[in-house]
Amino acid sequence: MPDKKTKPIGRTMRRELSLYILSLAAGSAFAFIITLISFFEDGMTDAVEGFILMETRAFEARYREDPSTPLPTGTSLRVFYDDLQKAPPIYRQIIKQDELENEEFVEYDWSPHGEEEWKDSRYLIVYQHTLPDQRILYAVVDYQANLLTKEEQQEFDDQLNKVFLFGGVYLLLMLLAIWLYNKRINRYTQALALWADSLVLSNLQQTRPNFHFRELNSIAEQLLSAFERISGLMNREHQFLRHASHELRTPIAIIRANMELLQKIGIPTELHRPIERVSRANQSMQQLTETLLWLSRENETAPTLKQIRPDILLDELSEELDYLLQDKEVNVTRNYVSGLTEQALPHTPLRIVLSNLLRNAYQYTDQGEIELSVDQYRIIITNRSHVTHTDHDNSFGLGLILVQKICDRLGWKLELKWIDQGMSVELLIPQ
Repeated sequence: MPDKKTKPIGRTMRRELSLYILSLAAGSAFAFIITLISFFEDGMTDAVEGFILMETRAFEARYREDPSTPLPTGTSLRVFYDDLQKAPPIYRQIIKQDELENEEFVEYDWSPHGEEEWKDSRYLIVYQHTLPDQRILYAVVDYQANLLTKEEQQEFDDQLNKVFLFGGVYLLLMLLAIWLYNKRINRYTQALALWADSLVLSNLQQTRPNFHFRELNSIAEQLLSAFERISGLMNREHQFLRHASHELRTPIAIIRANMELLQKIGIPTELHRPIERVSRANQSMQQLTETLLWLSRENETAPTLKQIRPDILLDELSEELDYLLQDKEVNVTRNYVSGLTEQALPHTPLRIVLSNLLRNAYQYTDQGEIELSVDQYRIIITNRSHVTHTDHDNSFGLGLILVQKICDRLGWKLELKWIDQGMSVELLIPQ
């Protein structure tokens, strides 16, 4: 069965960029909220401190002229001399006199029923100032929540809520911008991927689509250029294979015809073995030529199907290649599943593949075992040689390369496993 496409694993540039932008948006939204809250609170505090400074300096100016000038008083501003003993008990409860410093402001936020409750809450700012005669002046601004109506308290809360609302809207706008950007980028990247997946040698001359972005168009140009180079290489390879195989067919045919003529005429006994070797070499060359010719065909017509029993075909090929095992200590065992039936299979390519695999196994096993296994779905050829070939890898190269090309072209699955002193080849029989 064909392998299912798996979902690509790993990070994507689009997702990576989205995470960076989202992190930046979230961080800037948080900083934006903190900054607005800070401006809101600091603005109120600065206004109160400015009010205290102006009242204190105005009183000091009057005090220089007349030390008996009465202390300023009001609902929100209370002023005391020397210490806080004459201050209301609530002030002495809230204000820690040892925390006060000369010419410094100290804030107190007192909420007896919890920070979220307005009832009985007070906000105090205390300023300690030294008069010219070294008397200490304490100015206290007292904002009492109970003096505000419910509507005014709610309006104050709404001011803070607006800060979070603005931050949330900003973050949502950034998320919307990221989503629109991803959607736009994904549209063209998917179009590029689909176009690249549809590229074949036959449609290279078609006009390349415009992928809107310069980077994507550059990638498309590089892909197209690479395909054109591959097309040129494949054309040259096909031409070489066609020309080489056609050129080889003539001397092969001549050798074969003359071999048959010599057999009819009769040859001396001492020449039988050399003639047999020439005949086998001619047969091998003919098979190689047929393989090259089949691979070089440019048409994509499906190969002709025939009713074949793989085990019978494997036995026929084994008998044809039996000469490769002459004078060798090689034990060939067959492990065929009983009850095999004929199947509609492409005869020519299957014969070429099995012949090449058998030839490699027979030719490069001088002493050892060869096991042929066949069931309804696969063919396995395993060879183990007790004698190591010095050119083992090189000798196996061409045959296996040709077999792999045929399998790739037909979509067959071929698995090669190097084992101790040999190789195991498994071919899944196409259904």
